[in-house]
Amino acid sequence: MTHSIRISLIAMILLVGVLLAFGAVQAALAMRASSDQVAKTPIPTPTPLPNQMPASSPEISFIDSPTASCILPKRNTGVCFMTWNFMSAIADPNYMVTMTVSIDDNFRARYSGFFQTSMVVPSEMMTFQVQCGAPGSGGDPYYGAVHTYTLRARDSAGLSAANYGSVTCPADLARVYLPVVKR
Repeated sequence: MTHSIRISLIAMILLVGVLLAFGAVQAALAMRASSDQVAKTPIPTPTPLPNQMPASSPEISFIDSPTASCILPKRNTGVCFMTWNFMSAIADPNYMVTMTVSIDDNFRARYSGFFQTSMVVPSEMMTFQVQCGAPGSGGDPYYGAVHTYTLRARDSAGLSAANYGSVTCPADLARVYLPVVKR
């Protein structure tokens, strides 16, 4: 290899390295900015769906959803967030059509598939606002309300599966602010 080709090759490698480093720095800055913004903004809940139960049918190959949790991000608001780490379903050889979430018998979200044999919904898409409840409202004097949930999945052959459960939220009372009376 001639000297000019070696220099050109080294220059090209250095340029690619600089471009990769610049991209990594920009991605890190973007992730940091988005995480700062996420921490400052409340988590939106998906648009509620109509209250209608899907038809019963045999089970699909597999559905998985780790235990739900309920957190209180800000005290004295009465607002908790219910979430799962993820929800996944496998329908191989069929295709996944929908996965739905209902909380306290009200549909809260529907996720649709498109020619895929499995579907995973991450926790970012499964966070729902619920009422925390007053101390003892769920039966335990140290905790708040108990919310029930149903997770359903349906595939292209019309087969379905469901996971059921409940989660107890921390107790929280929304502060009542009275107007200041000037004398």
